[in-house]
Amino acid sequence: MCAMILRADGTCQQIQPANGTNFQLSELQRIVGAGAPPGCHWIEIVQTKDGRIMVINEEGKLYGLPRNEAATALAALPTPADLAQLRAMLGDALILVGYDLSSEEPDYIAGDVLVCKDHEVK
Repeated sequence: MCAMILRADGTCQQIQPANGTNFQLSELQRIVGAGAPPGCHWIEIVQTKDGRIMVINEEGKLYGLPRNEAATALAALPTPADLAQLRAMLGDALILVGYDLSSEEPDYIAGDVLVCKDHEVK
């Protein structure tokens, strides 16, 4: 499978790293930074359901980036039921950075993302 950009508007684009081997930080920031304030391009890696990785804007929801339905469907995000089960098992010992453990709403991916193989990001 080729690397691809999944845009929040529902379009996608196949892409290759500029150096032909792996995506550099500046490329990743440019891809996930669309719509974010200048300089606000922190990246985060999310596992996908099919074994690839997804590079997202770590603060995309905070910046009001639009929900990305295709990326959300592909991401291996815990469901509210998964989180409730973990809370029941671990109680106060449960800490998941980046997740609102009190929310009953399913998590989602915001903004444009890059989906690729793990070795394509250095």
